[in-house]
Amino acid sequence: MTDRVFAYILMEIELGMTDEVVEALQKIDEATSVAVTTGGYDIVVLLETTNLEELYEITVHKIHTIPGIRDTHTAVVEKIITV
Repeated sequence: MTDRVFAYILMEIELGMTDEVVEALQKIDEATSVAVTTGGYDIVVLLETTNLEELYEITVHKIHTIPGIRDTHTAVVEKIITV
């Protein structure tokens, strides 16, 4: 079994840019789900990577360059509990 790094990227999106941001996020292979949400964040993406360096590369070079993203917060998953 190989270890994986999972992280939730919580995003605030510019008004009127949600569809364009979702389309760009869907092109990232490591994005396993993209959710449009209500509340404090507009979009939450789950990433699955092989290590923290890959997570850094995806967030800085792929996600942060998408037009329409105003701010992001990254939450690295420390443990997954199945129910």
